[in-house]
Amino acid sequence: MILGENVYWIYYSSKTSQQESQYILNQNQKNMKKTLLFVIPAALLFMISSCEKENYTIKPTANVTVVNAALGAGSIKVNAGAGSSFAYARASDIAFQGNALYGAFTGSTPITIVSSTDTTKKLFSATFDLQSINTLYISGVSPTIDTTYRVEKSIPVIQTAAIRPDSSVYIRFVNLSPNSNSLNINITSSLTNEVTGLAYKGVSEFKKYAAKTSSTTYSFQIRDAATNVIRSTLTFNATSNRYKTITIVIRGLTDGTGPTAFGTFQVNNVG
Repeated sequence: MILGENVYWIYYSSKTSQQESQYILNQNQKNMKKTLLFVIPAALLFMISSCEKENYTIKPTANVTVVNAALGAGSIKVNAGAGSSFAYARASDIAFQGNALYGAFTGSTPITIVSSTDTTKKLFSATFDLQSINTLYISGVSPTIDTTYRVEKSIPVIQTAAIRPDSSVYIRFVNLSPNSNSLNINITSSLTNEVTGLAYKGVSEFKKYAAKTSSTTYSFQIRDAATNVIRSTLTFNATSNRYKTITIVIRGLTDGTGPTAFGTFQVNNVG
């Protein structure tokens, strides 16, 4: 590397005196000092400038629970913001009435859902403004897929305590029955509704129920709000679900049979 025009190489010959050689060496040392005084500050300035440009922003993380209540779609696979090169073959399946939790970053995030049996078959794709905790419900009758996206602003958390085993459970309902009227939900033998007028894709608020160590069960009747006809009855074991926060998903068709029969399944919420 050449540090300056005034740097000289020294070589000895029979014609070069020791005094001349020493003079050249002294001049080289002076020139070297001058060059270093210029090079070192310039290098430091470059390093500082480079560090200022590398100002990375750390994005907060988000989680999104995807719930599969889509009739006729079978198992699905989910790409939650992983890009177009996402390997669906290595992704886990979400069966009908199943759910799975995915990690992503907050903010604008594309979510794509495909059939597990044919990953080239796109069932749904949209971009969501993800917050810390999110739920995406998949419903409808394939190939017509409906979705319900919800930012979970407050999921109740119950602290477990060995010295107080009698506790409680939080329950809410979501209506994902595509052909149902609005629904009323009551506890058997009660004249008061726990939920009133729950429309398709509607989500009720969480409600707290006692859950003791002794057998505690609730019998929920799901009724057509227009006719008062009981569409389904759910026997819920609160004792085995102590400390949990639960969503009861209402799925199927009011006139359905087999896989499309009207009924419910449970999702344990993560706060």
